[in-house]
Amino acid sequence: MTVHPLRLALLTRTVDPGRFGTLVTRWFAREAERSDDFKLDLIDLSAVPLSELPARIDDADAAVIVTAEYNHAYPGDLKTAIDAVRRPWYGKPIAFVVYGGRSGGLRAAEQLRLVFGELHAVTIRDTLGFHETDFGADGEPTDPTTPAAAAALLRQLAWWARPLRDARNQTPYPA
Repeated sequence: MTVHPLRLALLTRTVDPGRFGTLVTRWFAREAERSDDFKLDLIDLSAVPLSELPARIDDADAAVIVTAEYNHAYPGDLKTAIDAVRRPWYGKPIAFVVYGGRSGGLRAAEQLRLVFGELHAVTIRDTLGFHETDFGADGEPTDPTTPAAAAALLRQLAWWARPLRDARNQTPYPA
């Protein structure tokens, strides 16, 4: 069994200042960096060419998708990015950090679970979902239990990522 840090791809649609998604992404990135389990690779889908994305996902041991909910689903450009990768998703654990709408983005996560199931990925049951009112002016969550929820999600992701990484290293995923 390997023990070196897991490579975590954190995919987001933009890290432009002043956007709520940027606030969520930066907060979660800090939480991930606090974890001894992961080495973070922040991937801003608005800046990274689609041609580079498959190699970065292939290098990752796990991924977290940060996305808004739009029309009870997720944005089309995220679907384009997911589809541009294809095989590197196979056998990878995926978690979701979502935001927006009455559901706090949870409908986006449910739609993404269907997509990643077709891509032979393993989605983590726990999801972090946010409304704009869930963060204070300091950029931190207003609910004091939120960091613990993020830590639990990251522990679950690491639990799946280690054995799946070892399995992929021993035998390519059969698809």
